[in-house]
Amino acid sequence: MCESEFPAVTARWVADTLEIERPSAHRRLEVLHEDGVVERGKLSPRVVIWWVSEE
Repeated sequence: MCESEFPAVTARWVADTLEIERPSAHRRLEVLHEDGVVERGKLSPRVVIWWVSEE
């Protein structure tokens, strides 16, 4: 995510950047969230954004 010019990204952006499937990117982001590495927020019921935790 540090390569992004934006402070937050979507699982689709991560998937496209890493050339993996979106569900795989989402699962990895969920693990990182559980570990406290990234935070998440919902822009709408279908749009979740992720950003690097400042802790």
